Order: sequence, then C-alpha cells, then structure tokens
Amino acid sequence: MEKILITGATGNVGLSTLKLLYSLNPEGVEVVAAVRDIERAKKIEGIENCNFCHFEFDEPGTYDAALEGVTQIVLIRPNQVSDVSRYIFPFLTKAEKIGVRHIVFVSIVGAERNRIFANHRTESHFKKLSIPSTILRPSLYMQNLTSLHRHDILDHDRIHVPAGHGLVNYIDVRDVAEVIVASLMNPVYENQSFELTGPEPFDFYQIAKMFSDELGREIKYTKPSTIKFVRQKLLDKKHLLYVVTLSLLYSAAKSGKMNNTNDVFHSITGHDPRNLADFIHEYRECWIKTAQDQELLKPRKRLRRRRL
Repeated sequence: MEKILITGATGNVGLSTLKLLYSLNPEGVEVVAAVRDIERAKKIEGIENCNFCHFEFDEPGTYDAALEGVTQIVLIRPNQVSDVSRYIFPFLTKAEKIGVRHIVFVSIVGAERNRIFANHRTESHFKKLSIPSTILRPSLYMQNLTSLHRHDILDHDRIHVPAGHGLVNYIDVRDVAEVIVASLMNPVYENQSFELTGPEPFDFYQIAKMFSDELGREIKYTKPSTIKFVRQKLLDKKHLLYVVTLSLLYSAAKSGKMNNTNDVFHSITGHDPRNLADFIHEYRECWIKTAQDQELLKPRKRLRRRRL
C-alpha cells in the first residue's frame, strides 16, 4: 500500500497534482492533502472528498500525524517559507526517520545554479539524506498569467514584467502535475533531476500579441525596471519573497537564461506539453472585461464646488 502526502496541496501545482491523482485513482494508493485549513480546503471544487490532514511547516507538532504511514511525499515549498533550515529540513529529517522511501521535490528553473534561491539550499540538502528523491525544475508557470499578472492584463491592458527582450518558456502546472505523478509511479525516475519547459519560448512582445489577438484589444508589453515591478506587486499586496523570486527569474530571462527548450516532458509522458496560445484561449474569460469592469475603469469627473 502506497500513501502519498502532498504538501502545498491547495496551491497551483499541488492542487493540479491532487486532482490528477484522484482522477486516475491508482489501485493500492492512498493520497493525503496536507493543508493549513481543512474546512477551507473542502470548499475547493474538485477536491471536496479528498483525504486531508492539518499540516504546517512552522508547526513541528503537526509532522507526526501528517507523516503517519506515508511512503512518498510531493514536497512543494510555500512561498512564505524561506528559512528552509528551520522549517523544511526538520520535516525532511522526520520523514527520513519514519522510513519515507521517495520524495518528489518541485523546485524552480535555475535553482541548482543560484544560491540565492531557498530551493537551491533544499536541493543541496537532499544529498545529505538517505531518501531517494526526484527533483523537478519547471520554468515559469502559465498560471502566473491568470493570477499574478491578471490584474495588469484585465484592468490596464498591459504585461508588466522586467524581462526586457528576453525569451521565456512557460509551462502549464497541469503538465508539471503529470510529471509528478509519473515520478511517483515509476521508480526509474528516483535520484534524478529534470528541467521542465513548454514547447516553445517567446518574448513578451510576442506574448502580448497573443493576448491582443485572443482578446480583440491591444495588450502592451511595458518592459518595466525590476524596481518598478517589485514596487507595483507589493502595492498589489503580493508576497514579498514570491515577488523577489519572480523578479530574479525575469532578470534571468532578460539575460537570455530562460529560453531553454527540451523534450523531457515528452520523453516522460509520451506527448507534447500544452502551448501558450491554447492556454490563453482556454482561460480567456480571466481577462475579458465585463460591463461592470468597463464602468469601474471609466475616469471619474471631478465635481466643481460652486462658490457662494
């Protein structure tokens, strides 16, 4: 009997992995979603009937119950957890102690080269453990366009990222989930690392044109500086560490380090990854302006005070 624990189970990658595993319903496999708030997680469409356990990296008291009987872990580090030596490593030590036999760690592209990333330190720590691991390094997620950048596209008709003329190769989190599941089900992928990319890189002028063509209105690429990008996202109440990490990735794109394309996804799954134009078409409702949106965006006339 396999028991798979998924951390970060309500985030982009974790949720897609959870839904895929439940749709496949592999025989002899129990899947448990580790979440901060079980009642809130139960309200998410598609996972209402999943097995949940309360778990928080910064609360070691939740480790034992979450790890009970677990044989494999999908490890997804929350954006707000940057002190991995304090919060991630003790969890991994506990997993090693109870006999977890395999961990799939979802890292980020370039983490093996960049010591600034918390994921770099986590990847390095796996070398000290006896647990076999599979390390996945996806490129930027297409879903960033429906979440982090949605407001700019919907309300301001712009893509506001500091990538210059650099190329990026977006990948869909559903494709990442497919590789995660394959890694869980086939021991041949243990003790290996893979960079995951979409089928083709684009610069943001090309991506802005895809949006313009799909939405029927002009979407501009503004090419802000890194400082302006970080400042704007903080004003939008985005998490600081997440924004800083993204700014580093976009700076890497600007330097020509994010344009890699490989056939890893195809070699593991047997088919091609989703392409960006199809993704934009599939999720076009995210950026369609409703009548209410149009009304809210109209400039307000200032009322002149009449002199008495």
